[in-house]
Amino acid sequence: MRMTEHRPAPNYSVPALEKGLAVLELLARASESLSLSQISEMMANSTSQLFRTMNCLVEGGYVIKDEIHGKYSLTLKLFELANRHSPMKHLLHVANVPIQELARTIRESCHISIIQHGQLLVVGQAESPEKVQISVSVGTSFPLVSTVSGRLLLAAMDDISLGAVLDDDKDYQQLSDEERNCLLDRIQAIRETGISTAADESFIGLQDTAVLIGNPAVGAAAAIAVTQLTASRQSGDSVEVVEALVRCARQINRRAGLTDLAGQPIPAFSEPAIDQPKEYSHARI
Repeated sequence: MRMTEHRPAPNYSVPALEKGLAVLELLARASESLSLSQISEMMANSTSQLFRTMNCLVEGGYVIKDEIHGKYSLTLKLFELANRHSPMKHLLHVANVPIQELARTIRESCHISIIQHGQLLVVGQAESPEKVQISVSVGTSFPLVSTVSGRLLLAAMDDISLGAVLDDDKDYQQLSDEERNCLLDRIQAIRETGISTAADESFIGLQDTAVLIGNPAVGAAAAIAVTQLTASRQSGDSVEVVEALVRCARQINRRAGLTDLAGQPIPAFSEPAIDQPKEYSHARI
C-alpha cells in the first residue's frame, strides 16, 4: 500500500507587505508623528529591518518624513483612495450574502435601514423561507424616534449630531417633555448595550430587534433588524435571534474590512437588553 504523502499547506505570506501594512496601521493609531526608533520598538523590529519599508512608503506617498525631526506620519493618500467609493454602498454590498444566510438560519425576514433625509429608510431585505412571513419592503420609510432601528442609529451618533437631528425631527418636536426624556433614556440604554429591541410601535403583535453594522466613525452605519410575530415566539427565541443578529453583524463588518467591535457598547455590540425606559437609569444626553 502506498502511503499518502502529507505536504505542508502552502504559505502565501508576504513579509515585506505585511510589515508595510503594519506600519500604516501603527501610524494611523498614533496621536503624533513617530521616529524610526519608536516604530521599531512598537513593532519589535530592528531599525535596519524597517528602513527600506519606511523608504518605500515615503516614495509611494503614503507616509511623509519630517525633514527637521525625522519623524514619520501618514499622508492623505489612503484617505483619498478610500473616498473614491462610497463606504455605505460597499457596506450594503457585502451585507447581501450574510443577511440572506441570517434569514435562512432564523427563518425570519430581516432588513437593513439607514437614515436619509431625517427618516429611517429600508435599503435592503432578505425574506424568510417560511410560507407565512413578516417582511418590510425596500424603499419604505419610517419615523426615526418611534422605531427600533431608528433609535439604534440615533444612539450611534455623538451628542452634537444627535441634537441637530432631533431639532429638525418633526416627530420629536411633537413629543411632550416626558416623552422626550423617555426617548433619551432609551437612546442612552441602547448606547450601553448595543442592542435595540421593543414591541413594534406601528403594528400590534410584533417584536423588533436590531443591531448596528458598519462604523459611524467612517460614515457608514446601518441597522440590521428582524421583526417577529410575538404569538409565534417560544421561550429562548429572542436570545437566539439576538445572537444570530450579532454573528451576522460581525460577519458583515469583517467582509467590509471594518474593525470587529463585538462585545462593546455602541458603536459595537453587547449583551441583549430590552429597549424599555422603565428598566433604565435616567441619565441624560
